[in-house]
Amino acid sequence: MFYALLVSFIGFLLCFVAFLILKQDIIESNSEKSKLFVDYLFYLMPLTFFALFFNIFDTYLRATYSSVIGSFTKEVFQRVMILILLAIYFFKIIDFSLFIFFYITLTCLPTFILVVFIIRQDEWHIKPVRGFLSKELRTDIIKLSFYSILSGGGGAIILNIDSIMVNQMLGLEQTGIYGIAFYFGSMILIPARSLYRISSSIVAEAFKKNDMKEIYSLYKKTCNSQLAIGALLFIGICANIDNIMKLLPEAYSSGRNVILVLSAGYLVEMATGINQVIIVNSKLYKYDAYIVFLVVGITIIANYIFIPIYGITGSAIATALAVLVNNALRFILLKVKFQMQPWDINSLKLILISIVALLPNYILPSLGNMFIDIAIRSAIVGGIFILLILKLKATPDLNSKIRKNLKRLSINI
Repeated sequence: MFYALLVSFIGFLLCFVAFLILKQDIIESNSEKSKLFVDYLFYLMPLTFFALFFNIFDTYLRATYSSVIGSFTKEVFQRVMILILLAIYFFKIIDFSLFIFFYITLTCLPTFILVVFIIRQDEWHIKPVRGFLSKELRTDIIKLSFYSILSGGGGAIILNIDSIMVNQMLGLEQTGIYGIAFYFGSMILIPARSLYRISSSIVAEAFKKNDMKEIYSLYKKTCNSQLAIGALLFIGICANIDNIMKLLPEAYSSGRNVILVLSAGYLVEMATGINQVIIVNSKLYKYDAYIVFLVVGITIIANYIFIPIYGITGSAIATALAVLVNNALRFILLKVKFQMQPWDINSLKLILISIVALLPNYILPSLGNMFIDIAIRSAIVGGIFILLILKLKATPDLNSKIRKNLKRLSINI
């Protein structure tokens, strides 16, 4: 931990210096299009600091096989607290400046929670270990760190470049609409994030033992399970897209296609399982950096092409295209280097089941009450989907879990 904290702190200082140098240029380029961004720019460095150290502590805990706490604090606790904060702001109990302050505070809070957890687990070891950094290990760490920085930096660009380019080309209002639509579209990825955290340590341990059979098995299982969960969420979004748009103000109507396009793109991400986890934990980690930087270029070019033509939908198309290319290249790499091909007849079954389950949605009439419509539409589409995967045995791992839970409700299928 000592070396992780030291290197990260030095990295943050370099980032802070760069921010001070570029601050005036950032203000000038956003003063008209994104005034709110300029008004709250001073929060950027604290937010960066806590985001950085959350990742450090989360990675450290995953290395000690404690992956749940990081996932829970970021994906569940923080989201619930922000939802409560939004309700408080919606009812005008606090003003916008206080909302931003508490939002930043809640975003930083998971870092403190992880520190407390590490101390309570007696894993807080910040004294340098003598003899730990041998010449060979130091060379390996530097090499791995270099490519990890390239890969991680490129990944951050891919995740954020769409919003940045929408802001620069279309303004803050369209960025806000795109941001809300993006969150609806990326809901499909939520189940995968926890899986990536958990599987990383398992895959690393399997590579250490040279247990390629275990890695291949995990690759196939995650592709199958994630495709099933992703497909269910995707058809749920497609079935309720009109209801989703009713939840948002009229000004957000242009986000409809953004949600659908991004959902389709991230379904591809789900269907390819833990491909990146396998690559970055293997001797192929350099290739991940090359792939990411190629995809960064494709993303930027695609945004420049599609945003002027299709507006924010164009940025969604660019992002979906980047996801498709990214995962296609990773699939090819694993196929060529490790002879791993994760899909089988069950993958085809899941695609066909998704199409069949979604068809009744286009026959159902729109009901008067939006919430009743969501409940009935989701129940029919989801029910058909689950029934078919059980009958056709399309998801071996999930099937047993679903049947077990149904038996508790005295339902036998």
